[in-house]
Order: sequence, then structure tokens, then C-alpha cells
Amino acid sequence: MGKRKVLVIDDEPAMHRLVQIILEVEGFEIVGMGNQEEATKAVASGKPDLIILDIMMPEVDGFEILRMLKGDEETRDIPVIVLTVRNMEEDVRKAKSLGAEIYMTKPFQPSELVDAVHAALSADKA
Repeated sequence: MGKRKVLVIDDEPAMHRLVQIILEVEGFEIVGMGNQEEATKAVASGKPDLIILDIMMPEVDGFEILRMLKGDEETRDIPVIVLTVRNMEEDVRKAKSLGAEIYMTKPFQPSELVDAVHAALSADKA
């Protein structure tokens, strides 16, 4: 089997790069997108195994992207990890109710992200 593909949807280039460095060391292929339109094109061009999604973005917030992903037959089964600075319980509940497998807050430890990715992908196989 080839490398598992992870799509990172975050408008901060530094966050893309950080996630990319952490996960490429673990053998993942990383595709990074900064907004909803780019993300939609990336998903259409090759279904990722996992999506890491920020909530706070300029045009369409991550909750709306999550709602669209989980509402689409083509993408609803892709596990989603929400990775955001927002840490209010209401946001966690909303993300989980929309279908996010894992909710993580920034800043984070690299090992936490790696563990979350493996957990989300394992849950996907169960």
C-alpha cells in the first residue's frame, strides 16, 4: 500500500508546514489547502485518507466545511480531525455533532498529532 494521504485545510502556511513536517516523518503524504475552494478541488482530485481541519478561516469557517464534507456521499466517510485554537466546550460539541472524529487544540505536541492521526485512521477501519 502507498503512503496514506492527509489533507490539511488551514489558512496559516506555518501550520501547514508544521503538520507536514510532523506527519511526513511518519510516512504520510501531506496535501495542504488554505480555503474551502482549494480543499474541494483537492478532495475531488484524489480522495484523502484523512482531513485535518482548522475552524477559524477567513471565508468559510471550518464548521461549514465539515458540514459539507460529511453531507457529501463522496467524502462523508473520510475521518476528520479538527485542529484549532478554539477550545470552548460548545465548539467541541458542535464539531463532534457534525462528524469530526477528534478535536484538538493548538498549540499541540507533535506526538499528540501523530497519535490522533493513527487513532482516526484506526477508527476508520473498525
